[in-house]
Amino acid sequence: LALEAGPSIGFGAFDPGEDTARTLELFRAKEAVFSSFKYEKRWRQCILESTEFLACYVRLLEEVVCPHLKSKLDSSGPVTFHCQYPPTLRLQPGPGEKERRLHRDAEFGHQAGEVNFWMPLTDYKQTKTTLWVESQPNAGDFHPLDVDVGAIAMFHGTLVRHYAPPNPTSFLRVSMDFRIGVGRFFDPNWKLEGLQHYHGRRD
Repeated sequence: LALEAGPSIGFGAFDPGEDTARTLELFRAKEAVFSSFKYEKRWRQCILESTEFLACYVRLLEEVVCPHLKSKLDSSGPVTFHCQYPPTLRLQPGPGEKERRLHRDAEFGHQAGEVNFWMPLTDYKQTKTTLWVESQPNAGDFHPLDVDVGAIAMFHGTLVRHYAPPNPTSFLRVSMDFRIGVGRFFDPNWKLEGLQHYHGRRD
């Protein structure tokens, strides 16, 4: 996805000499892909047009994430999961000074009945950058999500504050995040007044 979309949109590419070692960490992305809404919007459109990537995401939801979430619920009956679609892919190049500011997702129209899932696609040992999260609302005890590639962290991002510090390395940090509204705890018709952008969803 990055190999094709980066050059076509103009936000980055692999160095020509790295043809045999194209890991995401080595993708050379412009700082604007992390800080510019224009690039984020165009990158989101590329994700929407990538049927292969979206098919993998749906399989992840159906075979891994939703069954795991269902196992955590005290319910033997059917539960409707309202899944973000498409997911958000975040690219954070370095070295740089840009960060994702401290926030809780309620500021952006998310409900208490949603659960956040965060999946790193690059090696934390190389990027030295990850998401920082507090243990409960307003606790202030922020800790880094030391999650390996292939694993997924789950937290209540609507109420729990989180942020991403600057990337101090020359390696690109890439992560995927999405939210799932849980059954009767989520109202698919509710919207925060004045908010212009909402994530798409699939049940």
